[in-house]
Amino acid sequence: MELNERKKAILRSVVDAYIATGEPVGSKYLTANADFNVSSATLRNEMSALESMGYLEQPHTSAGRVPTAKGYRTYVENLMGRYLLAMEEVEVLDEIIENKINELSTIMEEASHAIGELTNYTSFAFIGGSGTEAERYETVLIDENDFLLVMICKDGSVRSRQVKTQEKITNEILETAKSALNKCFCGITPEQVNLNVVIEFESAMGEHKAIATMLLRVINEMFNSFDSEKVHVDGVTKLLSYPEFFNVAKVQSVLSMIEERKRFSELMKKAVPGQTSIVFGEEAQDIAPAGTGFVFHPITVGGRVIGAVGVIGPKRMDYKKVIASLDYFAESLTGQIDKELGTANSLMIGESNDER
Repeated sequence: MELNERKKAILRSVVDAYIATGEPVGSKYLTANADFNVSSATLRNEMSALESMGYLEQPHTSAGRVPTAKGYRTYVENLMGRYLLAMEEVEVLDEIIENKINELSTIMEEASHAIGELTNYTSFAFIGGSGTEAERYETVLIDENDFLLVMICKDGSVRSRQVKTQEKITNEILETAKSALNKCFCGITPEQVNLNVVIEFESAMGEHKAIATMLLRVINEMFNSFDSEKVHVDGVTKLLSYPEFFNVAKVQSVLSMIEERKRFSELMKKAVPGQTSIVFGEEAQDIAPAGTGFVFHPITVGGRVIGAVGVIGPKRMDYKKVIASLDYFAESLTGQIDKELGTANSLMIGESNDER
């Protein structure tokens, strides 16, 4: 049986009211606080019908009703209004994104903290294990003593370093460096870097020994920055501010889940690139405890999911604000990464054409 417009409006009002108050919602509340031109008895009958259809449930015989996981799912996918971020909220996220993309994991952790503060929910950043092999290197001249080194990995992730040197740098030197790096340091893991590789690289750099030594140090730092699968959680105590988590056993079950990276890996399998995903504990009890909600947006590089930023909270969280925050950050960060990669690729194409 499909929901008619009246039932949709009542379900939307019940979810909005329950998110705001945390109290079961009755027909009297809707009559007093929502714009329904029907009697309280009619609202009770409609709410009873929604309960029989699985969208609402009654925690106690004498209480009002609360949304079920099915009710929340219908709300977030079909009924929820759009939340517009305030200017100060946008500025907080922009400040993080506009920093140079040196360490993606650091930026995601900073964003996780900011989103937790904006929404007042426990937040997390999940960084998937990234391959430790470079696919290619790019170099971008900034000025005569400053250049950007970009490592593009086989899994689509990116590492970059802004390198300052006392030596005068030219495009010709950077082209030599890029050629030597791509010859010697592509397709190998940090464990495979040995004396022979170093000697071959120094030989390929020719007379530029000082630059070669500096690049070896930077490459070593970039290799060491590769993360294994990692979860950063911020604001765990925020859970305790919600009545749903006054039960110590429930908090412990959430903390236990947070400590298991495997569960986050399973959560990421549900991610759809470019879309915010929502998982309710009742729908995936092997991942999340009942009564909890997970909202997360995957971060993609080259169309591949490399991690996610999200929040953990009670099932009755403010989905409009959470989704708006996550969408804005993820889309802006992805755009910034694509812009940096596009700049590097354009310079590479331009240099190639110049050679012709």
